[in-house]
Amino acid sequence: MNKRQYYILLIFVLTSVTFMAIAWEWWGEDLIGTLIYDEFEPESKGERWEYIISVTIFAALSLIYPLIIGKRLIQKQEKLTEKITSLSEIDHLTEMYNRRKITELFDSEYVRYKRYKYPLSIMIIDIDFFKKINDRYGHNQGDITLKEIASILKKEVRESDHVGRWGGEEFLVICPETNIEGANILAEKLRSTINDYAFTNVGHTTASFGITTCSDDCTFESMIIRADKALYTAKAEGRNKVVQLV
Repeated sequence: MNKRQYYILLIFVLTSVTFMAIAWEWWGEDLIGTLIYDEFEPESKGERWEYIISVTIFAALSLIYPLIIGKRLIQKQEKLTEKITSLSEIDHLTEMYNRRKITELFDSEYVRYKRYKYPLSIMIIDIDFFKKINDRYGHNQGDITLKEIASILKKEVRESDHVGRWGGEEFLVICPETNIEGANILAEKLRSTINDYAFTNVGHTTASFGITTCSDDCTFESMIIRADKALYTAKAEGRNKVVQLV
């Protein structure tokens, strides 16, 4: 429970106590007299029990109702927080991690790499001739192609991998506990799947891959530079290729 939720519950508990105090002020002494000292003389036993039941119900509602309202407010606040978090971490078009979030995930994996010496690799993926898709079919069709590429990547990467939109028609995949050979196998699998896929209206398109792995003195920036260089080589050598640079 965060601080805001704690304060909401505190307010409603205090409200409940206030209602209880009002109930006591109105009926408390008479109720004690009825139950203990028998000072209250009802006209019948039914009247006595109606009196006791009404006070009991009021006291219970004064405690339960504010807590129910408080719980609903907390749930709404949690949903709002989740939505805000999602908007700050997810690319709205492809519904995958955005650049800021994928960078945070790398930082987390890099800590694990430094501590446990697990291998850590990344790959940058660029859609080949994407400008021609936009020019020929329009930007709406370009968006459809981006979403279909994103869907392929999310489906085909492993559960431990992190995939996000790096910018424009580029995507980034972080591969924890994966050496360069493992990253190359995954990249070839992704390249082949994209190559064989029938994209909406566009039909056939391809993507190029640049991959690299982390060394003792690496940083995220240095890995991005190496992966970019590998990607440039893949483009220069005819596209629809996987190139690695260690």
